[in-house]
Amino acid sequence: MNTFQLLRKKKKLSSDLFYTMMAGIVVAAVLQIVVYPVIAKYYGVSAVGDILFFMGFIYIIPQAVGTSILNTRLILRKTIDATNADYWPIMTVCTALSAVICFAIGFFNTGNMVFSICFGLFSILQVLKVYGAVEFRLNLDFKGTFTYNLLGACGYLVGLGVFFLTEKWLLIFVIGDSLSLLYVFIRGSIYRKAEKTENASAVPKTALPLLWSSLVRDGVVHFDKVIVRQIMDAQSVTQYHAISLVAKTMHFLVAPIRVLLMSYMTQRNWKMTKGVYKKITLACAGFGVAGYGFSILVAPLYVYVFYNELYSQVIQYNLIVNLGLVMGFVASLHMAVLMSQGETGKLSLIQTFWGVGFLIASYASTYYYGLWGIAWTTVIANGAKLVAAIIASYRAIDKGGAK
Repeated sequence: MNTFQLLRKKKKLSSDLFYTMMAGIVVAAVLQIVVYPVIAKYYGVSAVGDILFFMGFIYIIPQAVGTSILNTRLILRKTIDATNADYWPIMTVCTALSAVICFAIGFFNTGNMVFSICFGLFSILQVLKVYGAVEFRLNLDFKGTFTYNLLGACGYLVGLGVFFLTEKWLLIFVIGDSLSLLYVFIRGSIYRKAEKTENASAVPKTALPLLWSSLVRDGVVHFDKVIVRQIMDAQSVTQYHAISLVAKTMHFLVAPIRVLLMSYMTQRNWKMTKGVYKKITLACAGFGVAGYGFSILVAPLYVYVFYNELYSQVIQYNLIVNLGLVMGFVASLHMAVLMSQGETGKLSLIQTFWGVGFLIASYASTYYYGLWGIAWTTVIANGAKLVAAIIASYRAIDKGGAK
């Protein structure tokens, strides 16, 4: 590779990283700096807590469905040729199940049939929106991913205005996600008609383990709000959300970076080596240390500015809450490496032990120790996952014989 090609490759990678980061930042900024604080100001922190409670389920179930099928398509392109139609059967079944589950959750918690139906339908929209990003990731078009998310963020702002007219918070997200999807339908091809291939049977074999892994991962990341509301109250949800927001936002920023890694590492000509993985490990460690320092400095400032009435109540949790969450997003980067090596069995095993252990311990610790309980449980669970992910990834690379 000559100097010109090397510089062009580095420029492309830098550009992809920039657009990937901005794709996450633009959505997080609109929701966390505008939407939620404005609702808290006019409707109270408990209103925000209730929205976060229901959106927690959306970020767990339909998001896991869309993400798992997206990742399946990225992984399988390395070994087989498949069309849109090969992914439709499992996507249809999983999306329908997601809608039924979300309907049941809505009805169980509110008893409102209209809201429950809308909540179930919204879950379908969320699956389509999350999976829709694969249009750009297959082609390494991260500028397209940024535009996709930017339209969604603009839609959230429009939806916030509609919310003040209707007081239906679900419309905020429906409008935002619909704008993103419209962009894919107009520009992209992943939702266009296609013919099945003989490789269609390979899709569920990869997608189902990834679905389970995604459900567990997203469940742990977002179910903390559900646990806090069920055991404590809606105001406690907002307290925990406020102090954890900066680190969780970084986690959401890591998600597109994780996909950037996946997009490159699942190309057919990519070969992971021990040397490359050691560099990734060092980079992740540096990113984690910097992220923790940033979180513990900025989180108190964020709470003071946007949730001033909660500052004295939540500042005590700053160091521990952010430590656990930062360890979690560093672990997720190593899990992306493991996934790229096709080790879906090991991935599911780690996620299962981690997720089940976290949920059981969190319910008990939150019941007895409140927010301190769930904060320390997060530190222990994510620390164990980080160690397991590093060991499993290194062994997977070692098994491949790459030096």
